[in-house]
Amino acid sequence: MSPPQLRKVLVPTDFSESSAHAVGRVAHLPLAPGAKVLLMHVLPSRMPAELGARALEATARELERVAQRLRKALRTEGATAIVDTHIARGKPVDAILRRAQAFGAELVLLGRHGDKPLRNMFLGSTADNVIRRGNLPVLIATRRATGSYLRPVVAVDADATSRRVAGFVPTLMTPGSELTLVHAYDVPLEYAVFPGLTTKEHTRYQKTFKGAAERKLAPLRRELDGLGVPYRMVMENGGSRSIVLEFVDDQGADLLALGTRARSGVAHALLGSVATDLIREAKCDVLVVREPKEVPE
Repeated sequence: MSPPQLRKVLVPTDFSESSAHAVGRVAHLPLAPGAKVLLMHVLPSRMPAELGARALEATARELERVAQRLRKALRTEGATAIVDTHIARGKPVDAILRRAQAFGAELVLLGRHGDKPLRNMFLGSTADNVIRRGNLPVLIATRRATGSYLRPVVAVDADATSRRVAGFVPTLMTPGSELTLVHAYDVPLEYAVFPGLTTKEHTRYQKTFKGAAERKLAPLRRELDGLGVPYRMVMENGGSRSIVLEFVDDQGADLLALGTRARSGVAHALLGSVATDLIREAKCDVLVVREPKEVPE
């Protein structure tokens, strides 16, 4: 079975350079024939009537210019996607989430602001809240796209979220590209540093815990096998943050995908600390997929 192709992509833009990176990425996604791409901009809800009319007119012109450039780029890539525009009023996050639901978006594509990877963006920003409050995959473009994703990396764990992430990434990949799954497993401290253990015993315990991790990842492997996606699994003992970031840098990955889970007992879902660090510090585009559960209001 082949991975499904994207049919509906929502791209909010504020006409900045970082938003241009997000718009440019669309032309290099393997979209389904006749896929729909919706470019949107959000205006403040409260503006003086005269100023509001001028802002609406100017925004419509600029949004159409962006759409025309994207249509041209899509034609150059041989895509047949349909590009439409939408102007909303209100708070950006609320407007984006409402339009995503009404449009039936399968992916929200955002640009990354700031020279330092998400250092400012993930402090109550639009992107942070779209991820926290929504239930859609969010692709964050960090730089100008020059081609399709060829070296995607997925940070995985033995949970349903990782299976959802790994199952979604092939929709963004160039057909035939290999997916790399990176999993960091723990060896309990007492087994790693206990002075009485011999080197042979250390090795045996490490193999034992690695084997346990491999068994937990079996459902993920079965899902990818069912999709017919070429992949390899990399398993390392240590902290997830350092292992994943080092691997992404060493391999020159062009996409890092990861899942986030909601913390129970709080009003809003919070990104886990490791996920937040990976999103902030990765030098490539980042795909964030929420757990397949009810999301907060």
